[in-house]
Amino acid sequence: MFMQRGFLAVALLGLMMTAWPASGASAQTTNAAAATTVYVDGQRIATTSITQNGLQLVPASFFRKLGVSVDWSEQYRSAVLTTSSIQIGLPAEQRYTDYQHSGQSSWSRDYLDTRTTLIGGSAYVPLAYTAKKIGLGIQYDAAARAAVITTGSTGFVMQAIASGPSSEEIAWLYKITEAEAGGESYTGKVAVAASILNRVDDPEWPDSIIDAIFQVDTYNGVSYYQYSPVLDKRIYSVTPSQDTIQAVDAALNGYDPTLGAVVFYNPAKTDNAWVRSRQATVQIGNHVFAK
Repeated sequence: MFMQRGFLAVALLGLMMTAWPASGASAQTTNAAAATTVYVDGQRIATTSITQNGLQLVPASFFRKLGVSVDWSEQYRSAVLTTSSIQIGLPAEQRYTDYQHSGQSSWSRDYLDTRTTLIGGSAYVPLAYTAKKIGLGIQYDAAARAAVITTGSTGFVMQAIASGPSSEEIAWLYKITEAEAGGESYTGKVAVAASILNRVDDPEWPDSIIDAIFQVDTYNGVSYYQYSPVLDKRIYSVTPSQDTIQAVDAALNGYDPTLGAVVFYNPAKTDNAWVRSRQATVQIGNHVFAK
């Protein structure tokens, strides 16, 4: 995350003053999110988009399909995109971005004709600007009525697309989130799903959603389940609510209200010394989240 890399105080000031929007749609949005298609090296990718001032914005998570690391900073309310050569912060409801090239100590700022917009927990960022900023070619194909991105490495893009969560993994993520947080708020549900996704991205934990959910460690003949609904088998009987499905989808799109947590617990229900020893990041509803 860019805060951990010494973001300049002057660049952070604008981010720290940013307020979370009261509703999903921005006043600057000229139309609601709608299905759209973007072509990347000839590969058709379905996504959603909105339009501001004649410019197209897509979920920041779209760029994960191109091998870009996409995170959400709850502290600074900003989408954060990272490649091997650049890191870009796109703060919600602001008409600027802050970026830093690898090997440089200072940050720079670009001012935009659009603003990063939050809809349903997803951060929509300017497609053309972001693509160009991370070094991709982009143009509009009038005949196809779609943006066309070129990377110079078709195989890389195809591999990145194939590496996303499968429908089976997403289905299990819906179930574990419902089982663990069915009675929590929307944000509480997003947080549970996000913490599991953070595990998948952390080298200390299993690298797939299913393996992370069903992980069981055995010490001295005792089995330790990571999630109680797996132990008591509630995960098999729950039916995810629409609220849970939307919350999980938001987490998959990069919304992480846990500030990078990989574990959570209900302090009223556990006295486990190991989980309580972890560095707490935030409490949301009945759950404490920790790294």
